[in-house]
Amino acid sequence: MYNVSLNNNEACGSLAYGKYNQNCPPENPNCNQVNFRSREDYYEKKDHTALKAVIGLAGVTALAIGGLGLAHKNNLISKIKNEKLKDFVSKAEPAAEKCYEWCGKVKKAGMQGIDWVKNIFKRKS
Repeated sequence: MYNVSLNNNEACGSLAYGKYNQNCPPENPNCNQVNFRSREDYYEKKDHTALKAVIGLAGVTALAIGGLGLAHKNNLISKIKNEKLKDFVSKAEPAAEKCYEWCGKVKKAGMQGIDWVKNIFKRKS
């Protein structure tokens, strides 16, 4: 890297990232040091794997609940032709019914929220 010095022909300060200049110790009175040090821990890349895993798990769960709710609504489980698969999936029918109820509650809450926001903007205009 480049050295910076306030005196002529002296290599005192260092622009090296986060390191001191080894050529000019601070106790040398003839050297005016200029060090451009940075906080390396501030610029380190953060690792968000746990957050990504939680968000991914929540997304997969929401998709599973929505899929089971739609399967119950459209009666898709009874339309399966393979008997072994139909028997296996029919055990999930009570869960699909509960998922359909939850989807209805989420839809109702979402519509109420949209109406609430619309009413806020109607009042201000």
